[in-house]
Amino acid sequence: MEPLRINRFLARCGLGSRRAVEALVRAGRVAVNGELESDLSRRIDPETDLVTLDGNEVRPAEVGRVLLLHKPTGVVSSLVRQDQRPCLLDLLPEEQRRTRLFHVGRLDHDSSGLLLLSDDGDLAQALLHPSRPVWKVYQLHVKPPLDETVLQRLADGGIELDGRPVAAARVKGLDSGPRHGRIEIALREGRNRQLRRMVEAVDARVVSLHRTAFGPLELGDLPAGALREARADEYDRLREISGSQR
Repeated sequence: MEPLRINRFLARCGLGSRRAVEALVRAGRVAVNGELESDLSRRIDPETDLVTLDGNEVRPAEVGRVLLLHKPTGVVSSLVRQDQRPCLLDLLPEEQRRTRLFHVGRLDHDSSGLLLLSDDGDLAQALLHPSRPVWKVYQLHVKPPLDETVLQRLADGGIELDGRPVAAARVKGLDSGPRHGRIEIALREGRNRQLRRMVEAVDARVVSLHRTAFGPLELGDLPAGALREARADEYDRLREISGSQR
């Protein structure tokens, strides 16, 4: 675990909200490595620092991990090998393969971009629950290019799939040529192959589909096939937007 500000560290120990634990520090009840600590900007290294409250050691509860993976096209979004096609297992280092992980949603075999993995099953489930929809952002190459009227139809939820209208989305055109266009769509739903079917409903087709963000987490410049661990603040933000409590 990376170093944390002292208020976040104490909150992770289950001692109350950040505001409540800041009061403990101000009251002179918290010591770090044997010295009373009053500086709220102090960062704690959970691996090396000894933190006590009223003389008793406190340690953060075990927290889950979230991994950001750049899934390439041609890889199946499964942690269980189903056939001869490459799957997520092939992208994980050996030590990660021994950890029980959950993928937070899926990306089609032909799609690429950000996919979250976590050993926190409650968090993974909460992020996908319909009662707390999380924005996911995608960039699509489409053929033919779509004009503003069609983009507005995609945004307004004026399309039905499986007899139900889709939820409103955020849609914008990025660039357009004579035969192809590139658009960005942010969705809070997650129906099966939803974006491809939405584009088909306006008489176009998706040439490529790439997810760039999941909630507050962005793919950034993470190379295809690579992964990184979410920072502590990113993990906390995911728990906040999902309503998942530990």
